[in-house]
Amino acid sequence: MNFPMQSRGRLSRLTHLMVSSGLVVGCLAFGSSANASISFTFDYSDNTAGAGFLDATFGVDRQNALVTAGNAFSSLFGQYFTNSANIVLKVTSSDDPQSSNLASAGSEATWDGVTSGFTYQEVVRNKLLTGTDLNDGAADGSVNVNWGQPWHLDLSSEAPYGQYDFYSTVFHEFTHAIGFSSSINQDGTSAFGAGEKVWSAFDEFLGDKNGNRVIQPDYSLDPAAWAASTGGASPAEGMFFYGAYAMAANGGNPVGLYSPTTWEDGSSVSHLDTDNPALEAMMMTHAGPDGPSPRVFSAVEVGVLRDLGYTAVAAVPEPETYAMMLAGLGLVGWQVRRRRAA
Repeated sequence: MNFPMQSRGRLSRLTHLMVSSGLVVGCLAFGSSANASISFTFDYSDNTAGAGFLDATFGVDRQNALVTAGNAFSSLFGQYFTNSANIVLKVTSSDDPQSSNLASAGSEATWDGVTSGFTYQEVVRNKLLTGTDLNDGAADGSVNVNWGQPWHLDLSSEAPYGQYDFYSTVFHEFTHAIGFSSSINQDGTSAFGAGEKVWSAFDEFLGDKNGNRVIQPDYSLDPAAWAASTGGASPAEGMFFYGAYAMAANGGNPVGLYSPTTWEDGSSVSHLDTDNPALEAMMMTHAGPDGPSPRVFSAVEVGVLRDLGYTAVAAVPEPETYAMMLAGLGLVGWQVRRRRAA
């Protein structure tokens, strides 16, 4: 079904980091993507029988779309990075047309016993960087899709207005799962608990508009700098990413992160700034538009991933070049137009 014209706009895409809970995977319904720089194994066992990815009518198409998205994301990632691993994701779904959330994803995380530092070890990122599975064979992370919204599942064409592009959204979620996410709670505590000085790799690069880093040299949080997480739109206000590669791709300037004046769980800080016109058409903004949407990384997003430790290929292609190649194959439209919800 299509949304009426007046309801066109963005819906939120959320991210979450998860402390590992000893997840045991058994009796799985698996679908795997082809061998690539990243391959995915999808575990659908938590879907209710006859619903979501196991829906009697739509389940096969939904699973096929997710596997296709895994293959396409692997190709995209492999254009820029040499890291390789098989990532196991627990797949769940909802069916809520009233929800403003399109999807969410995250990585399991473990603690290596170091009491302070950027040692919040995301299982997915660690597996890609080192080849080591910190989760002892359990699922590395999760992804959830809200089937209550109208989705476009065809990779060979652009999403029409009134439908949300499944591939842009899932690529966005996979990117969160590989490390594009903060581990800091609204109150400034670590996801590992109050009083802990354990942070994700992403958090190392956070700072306010004046260059004050959120995480200090002793790994304590600077409350004044963290206050910018609800500061408003960049480049004048808000939270910024100060990674060297990301800044180089952004004209030498820190990259604005989504910092609405009211904190939004799952969205604040862990996304590029949707409210900044220079960034709003990129894939890693906090909300996705209906209609044509980006399915490729911008130079800024490639820079963020390089700052997170991913190894660039010998000659990193310009994101615009790859976008043109995909467009020539009929896989993506780069004329991304966005409308705000009324």
